[in-house]
Amino acid sequence: MVNKLTKNNSDFERDQAVDDLFKNIQMEGASEVELPSEGRFYSNSSPTVTVRPLTFSDEKDLAVSLQQKTNIVNIILSKCVDGIKVNDLLLIDKIVLLLKIREISYGSNYDVRVTCPKCAAESEISIDLSKLLISKIPQDINYEREIMLPKLKVPAVVRFLKVSDEPFIKNISDIYKNLWRFVISINGVKDPVYINKVIERMISMDSQTMLKEINRDDLGLDPRFILQCADCGKESEMGVPINDNFFSVT
Repeated sequence: MVNKLTKNNSDFERDQAVDDLFKNIQMEGASEVELPSEGRFYSNSSPTVTVRPLTFSDEKDLAVSLQQKTNIVNIILSKCVDGIKVNDLLLIDKIVLLLKIREISYGSNYDVRVTCPKCAAESEISIDLSKLLISKIPQDINYEREIMLPKLKVPAVVRFLKVSDEPFIKNISDIYKNLWRFVISINGVKDPVYINKVIERMISMDSQTMLKEINRDDLGLDPRFILQCADCGKESEMGVPINDNFFSVT
């Protein structure tokens, strides 16, 4: 039908021709992604969500968002992820979804410039995103879970971080200031003022124990890769940079 279109065709016929042209791409583009959380902490409880690749229309919107200095990563999620509210996402799930959206939009090879931590030389490398390891959250680990504070010798209940927590964890100072927000109770007491006062007087071993359990960087995406510097020849363990440039091929 596309070859038969003329200026005399109706808008309906043009739209139908466009739909026909992209029909196969749309069917192939959407992808089911297994969540590290297996959806156990969301209302729909589905272990997978559907993501779609970025479109030209999305990229136009993102260009405007970059100029306005808004959070384009969360905008991408809201556009491309179906079946779950972005603010409800665990950060562990969020990173995996971003990885998959990038992969199905631009391919699994991610070309990026990195700086060697040993000699500060810059290198252009290509990372195969499809080969990064992803660990699921074990069934015996809950959203809210109890740990024992090693110095105070009392239990604390902490939770995973969500996208809605991001305004409180922009840097290390914010994380320490807002640690109480991610603690459900200490020694059975749920009062946030009490919790914050206890945290302020904690020995570092206790606060670090809570932070480690809240972050759980051993779960979800393992972004590590080994860089062998072409200048100094030394190897360094680095993390895949996931930022605004992650969604660009230029």
